[in-house]
Amino acid sequence: MAFGRGRSERAQSEAPPPPPAPAQVDWHDVRTFVLGMVWRPHTPEQPGNKFGDRAIRVPMGTEEHPVNVPCAYAGSDEQTASRVPGAAFTLYEDPAHERLLCSVMGPVEEGRTLSYEVRDATGAPIGTLRRVAGGRFTRHTWRIDQQGHPQITGAGEITSAPTKTEKAFVTAARMVAAAIPEADGVKTKKPRTLYWMIGDQEVMLSEASKKMTITADWLDRRLAFAFPLIGDDDKPRHGAATS
Repeated sequence: MAFGRGRSERAQSEAPPPPPAPAQVDWHDVRTFVLGMVWRPHTPEQPGNKFGDRAIRVPMGTEEHPVNVPCAYAGSDEQTASRVPGAAFTLYEDPAHERLLCSVMGPVEEGRTLSYEVRDATGAPIGTLRRVAGGRFTRHTWRIDQQGHPQITGAGEITSAPTKTEKAFVTAARMVAAAIPEADGVKTKKPRTLYWMIGDQEVMLSEASKKMTITADWLDRRLAFAFPLIGDDDKPRHGAATS
């Protein structure tokens, strides 16, 4: 018989185990996701990070037993270069990397803009992410083009006074993002929050280019997935592309 055990410890040991998490979820309707390798984040109830493949992952589970379930798997630079010539990044629907989901082509320089075209498994274009260089005292901004919709602008500040809806969206998204541990378990400099807008309509919010929250149903998830692959670093990423 064990003596001296606290009430909370006894309750924890007597609590039923959490239901098993799915091995994978469908990517089409993802709302919140991270890019990383952490499968089970560290908590007092489940000590130590558990790692898996580098993937787009959907936070699920409970506060005590969180889990980041994959929905798409990132290809290595070597795989990308050999399977999709000219691509910078690739995502696959399966952990064996047999079913291509989409590819992000190497950036094309157009004046002050770097354009990353996103293509589906057949090579047909889905849309384009554009990295627009900043000025001397301003950082770069982003644009997303998706056929049939106005251009989305991603910037570090909302350019006009936010409405009550926008304020509520930003607050909720920050709370969700704050609850998600860093996907790769590595501390970085203070992340930049980007607000992705069409006029006064919120489309998406990203923090550190890894924690993403989508609010627009029509946004093709593959375009959203492409952003953390490219990253929001000061120096543009080229991935498997040579230049």
